[in-house]
Amino acid sequence: MENTLSSPCEAERLIRCFDPRCSMVEGDAEHVVISPRFGRLRRQHPLLATAPHALGVDAAWAAARHNLLTCRDRSVQLALSTYEYRVRIELSVPFDSLRDPAFDLHRHGHALLDRRGDEKSGVTLRRESFWIRSLPPDPAGFARFEVGNSFLLPITDEAMLTEAKHMW
Repeated sequence: MENTLSSPCEAERLIRCFDPRCSMVEGDAEHVVISPRFGRLRRQHPLLATAPHALGVDAAWAAARHNLLTCRDRSVQLALSTYEYRVRIELSVPFDSLRDPAFDLHRHGHALLDRRGDEKSGVTLRRESFWIRSLPPDPAGFARFEVGNSFLLPITDEAMLTEAKHMW
């Protein structure tokens, strides 16, 4: 899996974690992403994003991801934080690997975090919030690092029903 900040596949996965019932509508002029949960939380229309038809489906998913993550509505922010799963991993890396120009510590850290998130079917919320911290070397002579990021866990139907009951 490519570790870009917002690959189209990851954007769609994030939206589907937030609302498994979201849908993509392909019209003549534009693509539309509709999320019933987004509309219910905001108590407004379920429109999450649109993109001109010429830009393609991927642009609509990317716009929906952006709109979801930058939404200032408190209920949406609360929903995201409720299903946020924080992952921290400690890495031991041989010093020779760090000297190798082909080795990318960020990519390696992202890949390990993605595997941990995949274990819980989570999707990275914001790749740009990835962090890395140096730790003292271990006795075996390896460099040590701690890496972390936040993932969004998929919401279950039962959780959405409970959420809907408490909102009204």
